[in-house]
Amino acid sequence: MLFLLLQACIECPNIPQDAQVRLCGETVEDHTLTQLASAWLNLAVGGSKIQEAYLIFQDLSEKYPKTGLILNGKAICCIHMGNFDDAETLLLEAQNKDAKDPETLANFVVCSLHIGKSSSRYLSQLKLSHPDHMLVKRTSSAENSFERAVQSVA
Repeated sequence: MLFLLLQACIECPNIPQDAQVRLCGETVEDHTLTQLASAWLNLAVGGSKIQEAYLIFQDLSEKYPKTGLILNGKAICCIHMGNFDDAETLLLEAQNKDAKDPETLANFVVCSLHIGKSSSRYLSQLKLSHPDHMLVKRTSSAENSFERAVQSVA
């Protein structure tokens, strides 16, 4: 049910975001799921909503055991806010929980690029363990396009 509500909220851009979240909050009884959905919706909206998303993830991490999902959510917020060192720390914590989590690896790739570190290790791990991940597919597509461009010039 939560998925259907979120899908309806995303597909109805004429409904204000705050009204969408209120609708979800009134309909879904499990407040934790509503908070989590609100955090991800705030991330999708971006801008000033990133800080709100971070605070929701922070609140969830204080109430419940820190999961990879919560840690990745906080890390993504940090990346959006330009706090790359904090994001890296959160991703290391998430990696300690599950070294092969595809979202953690993908977020490490992005974070590493922002702080000037090599991302090849994380991208290689992601390619090996999750070849169908969106980042792997997009990276492979870009690499193939680049190779075709090089071949056409040579």
